[in-house]
Amino acid sequence: MKRNIIYKENKGSFIKECPCSPGRLSCNYYIIVPGMGCPFSCSYCFLNFYSKNKDILLYPNIDKLIEEFKNFIGQRNNELLRFGTGEFVDSLAIKELDTLNMTLADIIKDRPNVVIEFKTKSSNIHSFLNRPAQDNIILSWSLNPQWIIDKEEKGTANLENRLLSAKAAIKHGYNIALHLDPIFMSEKTLNDYLELIDMVFDIIPASSVKWLSMGGFRYIDDLKISILENNDGKKWYLGEEYIKCEDGKYRYPRFIRLKFYNKIGEKIREKGAIKIYLCMEGESLWSDISWSDHNILEKLHPLTDSLSL
Repeated sequence: MKRNIIYKENKGSFIKECPCSPGRLSCNYYIIVPGMGCPFSCSYCFLNFYSKNKDILLYPNIDKLIEEFKNFIGQRNNELLRFGTGEFVDSLAIKELDTLNMTLADIIKDRPNVVIEFKTKSSNIHSFLNRPAQDNIILSWSLNPQWIIDKEEKGTANLENRLLSAKAAIKHGYNIALHLDPIFMSEKTLNDYLELIDMVFDIIPASSVKWLSMGGFRYIDDLKISILENNDGKKWYLGEEYIKCEDGKYRYPRFIRLKFYNKIGEKIREKGAIKIYLCMEGESLWSDISWSDHNILEKLHPLTDSLSL
């Protein structure tokens, strides 16, 4: 499905703190917002709720974004800063963002305290392969088992192409990050995620993965309604058991999340000393994680690599 691109000036801020839910532990991340929308059709995506007409909104006043970004990092020369552009758009799937991506990379070229992550479900890394790699540019991919990609991530690159793109980025000199989010936690899916980890690290060296996040599928009431409206009133993953949490989001029961996080995290740990963290989970659940603790959230910046995991 081809998306229309519409342009409308942003009157507000282009930089926001990552919207971590109340009571959940933050990963100390800032979001750069060049627009809202995506060319893909992931059934579970919150953008389906926020952008009901499916158009891609881009902000033409990018000069303001660049000015705000320069001022923001200029006032924080002694802080370790992690940014990402892939919260409200796919960072690499929209060609119209290529120039901005290159400009942001140029701005931080001599600022090792600043890292920018460009997150995607595509294989569109050509613009980054046409320039020298930087240690503080992280190219990242969201991953799921191939059958979930086929059913729920329409239009995206398949799993193999995502991994081969990551391999090409590493060969060029970039570090990468990986995201298992959302993880669909049913009786039949755990082995699929464990096999996914084997496939990933058969292709990608663990030493090149700067961080890996995990997050179970979660939703608010309005997103569930949107998913059902877009899928003839049914979706297999909405038939699982969910518990409404104090932040208003519905999540799998705690014991199920803990089982998946521990099994998958332990599998990842077999592959190398990778910084693994949980997205939008609280300290209580973190306390029962077998492979790490929430202090890892303070060590995600590459300049902390010498610190113990």
